[in-house]
Amino acid sequence: MSAEGSGQVLGALPPRRIPEAYVRAEVACFPLTHLEAFRRSVMVLEPWLDNRAGQPTRGLWRECEKSLSEHASGWSLDRLVAVRDFFWFIHPGGLGARPSERGVSLCGYLRHLAMAHLERRSGVTEIAQSTTAEAVEALAHYRWLTFALPEDLLLSALPVSPPATRVNIEPPLLVRHLLDRGVTEIHHHIGAGMDFPLMWASLLSTLGEPGLERDALRGPGLPFGDEGRLLDWLLAAAVARCVLAEFLLRGGEGTLWDFVRDLGHSPSWRWLPRWWRVLARTLRALAWGQEGLLPEFEELRDLYAALHPMASHNASEPPETLDEVWRRCDPIALRLRLNKPNAGERWLVRNALSWMEHQERLQATDKSFCRVFWQALRIRCLCYRAFVQRPMTAGLQWFLRFYGRLHSFRGPLRAARAEASYYVAGGNQPIAALEVRTSPAEDPMKLAEELWRMMGSWRHVLRQTGSGCGGQAPEFGVVLHLTKSRDPSRHWLAGAPPAFGGGSYAEPHPRGEMRMGGRFADYHTSQSTKVQALVDLLRAVPLALWLVRGLDVASDELGVPTWVMVPLYRFVRREAARVAVVSSARSPPPLRMTAHVGEDFRHLMEGLRRIYECVHYQLDRTGGRLGHATALGVEPRMWAESVGAVMMPAEERLWDLVFEWRLYSRFRLPPELWVEAPPGRPQQVQNAIRELSELVFGRDFQPPVLAEAHHVLHNLWCPPLAKEGAEVGLDAFSRAFQRVDWLQVQSHRDVWRILSKYRESESVYLRGQKLVDIALDGSEVAALRAVQDGMRRCVAARGIVVEVNPSSNLLIGNLLDLRNHPILRLFPPQSQEGQPPPVPIAVGADDPLTFSTFLLREYSLLHEAAVGAGYPERVVHEWLATVRQTSMDARFTVPWRPTALGMAEELLESLGDYLMKPSSGLRAPPSRSWESYGSLAGPPG
Repeated sequence: MSAEGSGQVLGALPPRRIPEAYVRAEVACFPLTHLEAFRRSVMVLEPWLDNRAGQPTRGLWRECEKSLSEHASGWSLDRLVAVRDFFWFIHPGGLGARPSERGVSLCGYLRHLAMAHLERRSGVTEIAQSTTAEAVEALAHYRWLTFALPEDLLLSALPVSPPATRVNIEPPLLVRHLLDRGVTEIHHHIGAGMDFPLMWASLLSTLGEPGLERDALRGPGLPFGDEGRLLDWLLAAAVARCVLAEFLLRGGEGTLWDFVRDLGHSPSWRWLPRWWRVLARTLRALAWGQEGLLPEFEELRDLYAALHPMASHNASEPPETLDEVWRRCDPIALRLRLNKPNAGERWLVRNALSWMEHQERLQATDKSFCRVFWQALRIRCLCYRAFVQRPMTAGLQWFLRFYGRLHSFRGPLRAARAEASYYVAGGNQPIAALEVRTSPAEDPMKLAEELWRMMGSWRHVLRQTGSGCGGQAPEFGVVLHLTKSRDPSRHWLAGAPPAFGGGSYAEPHPRGEMRMGGRFADYHTSQSTKVQALVDLLRAVPLALWLVRGLDVASDELGVPTWVMVPLYRFVRREAARVAVVSSARSPPPLRMTAHVGEDFRHLMEGLRRIYECVHYQLDRTGGRLGHATALGVEPRMWAESVGAVMMPAEERLWDLVFEWRLYSRFRLPPELWVEAPPGRPQQVQNAIRELSELVFGRDFQPPVLAEAHHVLHNLWCPPLAKEGAEVGLDAFSRAFQRVDWLQVQSHRDVWRILSKYRESESVYLRGQKLVDIALDGSEVAALRAVQDGMRRCVAARGIVVEVNPSSNLLIGNLLDLRNHPILRLFPPQSQEGQPPPVPIAVGADDPLTFSTFLLREYSLLHEAAVGAGYPERVVHEWLATVRQTSMDARFTVPWRPTALGMAEELLESLGDYLMKPSSGLRAPPSRSWESYGSLAGPPG
């Protein structure tokens, strides 16, 4: 008998296996990227793994085995050892050669790692197709490798001249088709709109700011602990980079310690003794990975600030173009006057590797230089893994930790963000349109300032690209996203959430305090300030509607329910429509709406319910888009088998069941939302609703009453149940019941009682937080399949487009393999008989840095997924051509008339007038330009 028919719990079935490519990547990168390698200061990988002093390979391997044993399900030790031997010990002189008796130096290890995955080509290189890894999908292996360590490190390690600067993994015919016909980036968060080399340059500048705070990099899950010690080590590595570069520039004669010792006595450097002592302690601490030897944070910060002559200037007058960023932010690029992307880091790695290999040939290796270099490089790799989301950390709460770490280090990029986003989104290829997302400020002047800066940066893009893609200038637009948050004290982000939702915005009276307005009143008030600032700006500068193209809600999806967001959306949409008819607005297209939804869920039914609430109440038949919405495409049986059982708060389970009952009973729903119930399921749902309502509300309410309450809750601000013209803010939120026409509400007395208790009763809230355990049996799977099919039909019927972000979905959704991606079910490359209508799909990269990706790579990953799933190449190309066209058709940006550059100038002028900026526009170049700095490690004395 099938699991569906027997009611068998599916959790006992084997889960999906961890990807082989992930395990290989982690083993391969362990000597460079793991904290244990740093603490042991590993210099040589010794193949015999004995316990001799100075040979820490044995301990490193034991830590690697322990680390991977938690994830590598199904891997025997023999398989792990084989992967270790392949990457750690085979000499780069040739595959199959025995390792040297002296072990493999890290130079040889890194060279071998690079050449095992990349062709030895200058400029644009490709994935190597001549290795054993290639037999098991070389592209997939390389992709997982780039989640494990920075891609630019592999490029710098390739022994070719000129150096390799980019890896081309995109199918050439696909890329040509995309670029010729125009491709648009429709989902791009500008806060992470950079690649890691750009972020690293920005970080190197931020570290040199005199005002850098000790707590700029704190939080759960960071290397070296939660208290910010990673920041100390980043400062130490930044100082070491300066010294290593200067040592190489001066010929690399003698040892690094001799060079450092001479600094203290050189009259041309004028080092104060205390600064020299700080430098010496810093290098020794780094060389041996000894935290106890590190100087104090303030000493490290002040020393590096003196070594980076432009850092303070970059803080007050940030670079306005990418060229300036590359010149001014990395002190090595500044010293050498390099202006190419990542030129400073590439110069250091290539020259250091060449110098160490030369020393090895002479058998005169300077261990002090090697030790400091590799330790500094490990700190950079650890930083990469702190910023780029790690595999096996599914869910938005994990993502928020990675994304939040960027905040303090992107300041030097703030004046060039639009240009950075454009070139990162396209991988330095011209794209047709770019939508960037950012959170609105609480003050209209601050919001106008941010938009003005973006326009200045975008004007530079337009001047560079000219007519751009397809003979037209690229389009640009800003989507302002409201940010969901779990609690005002940010306990969740700090990794210390109180039990049972205590202190969250959802709690009506946290710790006995009175919260005016009940649940989510504080959150709603804080977001009301932001939407009011947006509306005030649009009223003052109506032309800004050509730039501000949409409203979104993002971040912690489970933290705030849809009904709290509905009035905010309606207010902005209504006021933007009023502004659009003003003559000075020049007849802009309507402001568009989208929302991140259905990406994070405990139970798949919860994800589907939130999509329903967004589609039915928040977008309200206005079309628009859904961000991610992976719950629409996740295969229910596979999900149930991999999860087994779900534990969730009782009130959330109750609303899930009420939603399910509404679909079966067609309660206040249009025909496109009607769902045929699986046999026997309605009675199960009704019984569970009665039990849970008794638990949460203390009374056995019938499903129709709770369904009406669910409907009214989302219509508190919406005609015809409520009066038109409601504002936002605490007063409007707390008095929402007074605007409802209760005569139109079925069972209005019970509904009023339910909603009043739900919003204002602390005891109801606490009972609702009781956890219920749900076995994912055959009945649950059948219900999920029916509801999911119905929701997909609804989304397709309404023409709502789903924004797909493959790398983001892979990591946050824990898909493990892109062949499991929901897009292959939502919009299959070939039609499938008996399946719901395909759902329109658009593709974006989401957060390029956090997910180590960009737009064209996302298309190539979908290509890989479809081909790997067995679809013919021709079919896959036609499929992606349709996805590309849907993305273009669903974009929120519009062409600027009469010319893009002319509109950019007008927007700059209008925003500048509002801000009372000088008529000359953006600031003049600084009088003290970067060219005036001639020495990297200038005297701090």
